[in-house]
Amino acid sequence: MYLAYSFLFTLGILLAAPYYLWRYRGKGLPRGYWRERFGVLPRSFQQPPVDCRALWVHAVSLGETLAVAGLVREIQQLDPMLPIFVSNVTPTGRAASETRMMGLAGRFYLPFDWRSGARRALRRLQPAMLLIVETELWPNLLAAAHQHGTRIVIVNARLSGRSFRGYRFFRPFVRRVLENVDWVFAQTPGDAERYRALGAAPERVVVAGNLKFDAALPQPGPLPARLQAALKDAGRAPVVVAASTMPGEEPLVLRAWREISERYPRALLLLAPRHPARFDQAAGLLASEGGTFVRRTALETGNAGLVSQLGAPSILLLDSVGELAGLFQLADVVFMGGSLVPAGGHNLLEPAFWSKPVVFGPHMENFRDAAGLFLKEQAAIQVRDTAGLTSALLKLLDDAGLRKTLGKNAKQILERESGATRRILAYLRPWLEPVPEATVQEAKSATRGKVP
Repeated sequence: MYLAYSFLFTLGILLAAPYYLWRYRGKGLPRGYWRERFGVLPRSFQQPPVDCRALWVHAVSLGETLAVAGLVREIQQLDPMLPIFVSNVTPTGRAASETRMMGLAGRFYLPFDWRSGARRALRRLQPAMLLIVETELWPNLLAAAHQHGTRIVIVNARLSGRSFRGYRFFRPFVRRVLENVDWVFAQTPGDAERYRALGAAPERVVVAGNLKFDAALPQPGPLPARLQAALKDAGRAPVVVAASTMPGEEPLVLRAWREISERYPRALLLLAPRHPARFDQAAGLLASEGGTFVRRTALETGNAGLVSQLGAPSILLLDSVGELAGLFQLADVVFMGGSLVPAGGHNLLEPAFWSKPVVFGPHMENFRDAAGLFLKEQAAIQVRDTAGLTSALLKLLDDAGLRKTLGKNAKQILERESGATRRILAYLRPWLEPVPEATVQEAKSATRGKVP
């Protein structure tokens, strides 16, 4: 089974290579990217072969990195001497790890899922534990880590109905993959049941909750305060944030925005595409639509300049990374993207930090439980299409009391559902006990000069 999987994985890499070469043409990749993707990690990462002397955390992209950051900080407090390495797949995930996880022993891009690359990385890091965030089930990596003697833990585990149906076709193979996993900490009872149905040992699957409810709000930086002052001086209100929009979704949002701006001529739409690669595409769309807009990267730093720049445009295009979470505080209403088109939706929790009312579309498969909870407790509004989006936004903009109620309910959900970090640490603590320093020094002496 593993041989067939490796063949198909290699074939997939070869078929996808032309697309990714075209997509990243002229942009360049980070230094060492290709070496790391083949498992060749920096020599400085080499660890002595001592139990519990390294932790490997894998978070594929931005959302997973933000979710696990709090847990990593707690582990660092438990054992400040523990070397922690973080791997990502996307540049946005890597950037988030650099800003949200301090004091790491190293960062790298996850090796492609070939057994040889995984073994090279494992020999370099010597991890006692591989901590995987959400649903990164790479068969060769998990098998190699298990053979290496590394404990494997999946935290914040989720499995959508669609993914479950796909995995179910290969259930015998998936069962063998899951046999390598020591613990699965699921977000919800439904996620836990799907993992058990795929073959995970029932006693190793625990419902721990969603780490994202524990995520500390990132420092907003100076931009939100500067924008808030400039918008007030420019007489711009209300503010609608269209967050993490996906391909095909911006035209739908703009269609709704035309009707909203007719009723609220001084309103401002803050449009934030999900992926940096689409910033220029979104700017081209806005230009072709004939509306007035300004790019965040073109904003001046002084208040007078900002007031002038924000006086006329009806849209602010957020073409930057890492600033959206802090800008939610400026919103009167938030539309969460990836939900009017079949992209699975995005995280509702960051607007909830600021007690903001949220509207989302019918496609929230990746956050179905959070979406259901928000709807059940009247913390959000779900719409079916562009007409529904227009109606819901106008309803909220017309009713300050309704906005306050939904925002308050969202904040209460966030506060009540927190605690996943504490529950996971209760299970992991015995595996994370510090190794005596004398033992560490002895191992370092034994391996000095033997770094491969």
